Formats: sequence, structure tokens, C-alpha cells
Amino acid sequence: MDLKKINEELEPKIPELMNPNGYPTRKYGVMGLALGYELHARLKRYAIQKGFSMSKLIKILVKNYLDEMEIK
Repeated sequence: MDLKKINEELEPKIPELMNPNGYPTRKYGVMGLALGYELHARLKRYAIQKGFSMSKLIKILVKNYLDEMEIK
């Protein structure tokens, strides 16, 4: 994973750790993700071809990214 490239695409943002209305985001970390049409289509096509869910791939990518970044 090219962490330098990923970090260049990130913009600093102060996260809201808890949804003010207390819905599932507070307990499970549920969030909306706007990928845009083309990226969503690519992700969906790839996930179908490989036989796994899009959310599982996103979760693994985020975990691996954080694991690598927290080592530094």
C-alpha cells in the first residue's frame, strides 16, 4: 500500500466521534461514504468479481492503513 500517496490525498479534518442524535454510529461506527459514480462502480465490479462485499474491502483497507500508520 502506498501510504505516501494516500496521505497526500487526505485533508485534515476534526472527526465527530459521536453522532449527536445517538443513532447506530455511536455504537457500531456506521457511516455514509460518498464514492462518486465511477469509483463506486469500480469497487462494486471488483467485489462481485472476487466474491466479497464492498464494505469488507473498505474495512480491511482502513484497518491496514491505520496499522501501518500507527507503527510510525
